[in-house]
Amino acid sequence: MQNNNNMNLLGFKDVIFDSFDEDNDFVYVHASVEKMDTCPHCGSKRIWVHDHRIQKIKDTHIHGKKCLIHLKKTRYDCKSCGCRFERELDFIAKGYTMTNRLVFSIVAEFYEVYSISSIAKRYNVSSNTVLRILNCLSVSRARLSEVLCIDEFKGDSGNIKYQTSLLNGSKHSIIDILPTRDKNFLFSYFKSVPSKERQSVKFFVSDMSNTFKSVKNRFFKTSIHIVDRYHFIRQVSWALENVRKRIQKDISSKLRKYFKKSRSLLTKPASKLSSEQAKEVSLMLDLNNDLKLAYRLKELFYQYVLTQPNRVRATKSLREWIKRAEESNLKEFKACITAFNNWFDEICNSFDYSWSNGPLEGTHTKIKTLKRNCFGMKNFNLFRKRIMFACK
Repeated sequence: MQNNNNMNLLGFKDVIFDSFDEDNDFVYVHASVEKMDTCPHCGSKRIWVHDHRIQKIKDTHIHGKKCLIHLKKTRYDCKSCGCRFERELDFIAKGYTMTNRLVFSIVAEFYEVYSISSIAKRYNVSSNTVLRILNCLSVSRARLSEVLCIDEFKGDSGNIKYQTSLLNGSKHSIIDILPTRDKNFLFSYFKSVPSKERQSVKFFVSDMSNTFKSVKNRFFKTSIHIVDRYHFIRQVSWALENVRKRIQKDISSKLRKYFKKSRSLLTKPASKLSSEQAKEVSLMLDLNNDLKLAYRLKELFYQYVLTQPNRVRATKSLREWIKRAEESNLKEFKACITAFNNWFDEICNSFDYSWSNGPLEGTHTKIKTLKRNCFGMKNFNLFRKRIMFACK
């Protein structure tokens, strides 16, 4: 009875517990398979023992130690049908020398950002075994959501530098990971998505990528295209930075170093500067009129454009800001003006709707952590599975 209770605690059927011992790292369980009376093929009782063998089976940790089961198994011969057989045990994973619950424990680790080697070390198995388990799993894409966020990230997987991620903007869950940001591939991918599912997308959120704009215009014509705020705000910051870089080339070495170290003060909103920081900014602006003009344009954008409560008022404010930027004749602002004119409607949509790629950027941070822990993953299919599990 005691033996049966011990095996019941371990969750094993048709196994008799014999003994156990342990050392500093392992718990060793010694057990044997219950005897068989009949042939499972023909039902005959004319069966004989062919041989015995001990199989080492890995199990989940016991008392914080790795567990190894020494299981004595018996093979039989049937004198009636000639078959050779042994008792089938449902707690051993098919094709592995480990228990099913150990396999499930390893699968659960895929929901974290651990590397394959660290998972293998934790459960006393080889890295190839963990990869085999991962290969057996399949992860399908989720259904497109009402708010579709799309962006690229540097994955360096499958011999391609950038991959594309799709996110459910309302639930903040990953929809799918695509192997490339190539326009032709994205067209082929979304063409395979049922049209009814594509029509359910009401908001399409992206950065200022012409590729993503083409995808939106081709497959999501009825949705509202929203440009993430960060991506159009940084156009102004970049323009100001380029003016600073041009100015500092013509000043003394000492001032040049000061300008470079204090560049964050120029891009920081004036309302958030301390009194000391405001004085430092004032001293820098007094050195050059172009820098002063660029700084005023930046502040005008922050205070007059970004604070608008809706699309109608933002449209008027942005048009006025673009006009002032053109009148400034600062060459560094030409790229910014061009970007704003090309993406005018999409930028203004962001003032009516609060959707952004912020949650997707957070997912990218988690992907980068996974990539760093794994020292990169060359196989894209495995990389995609890890991302899909870890970012659910």
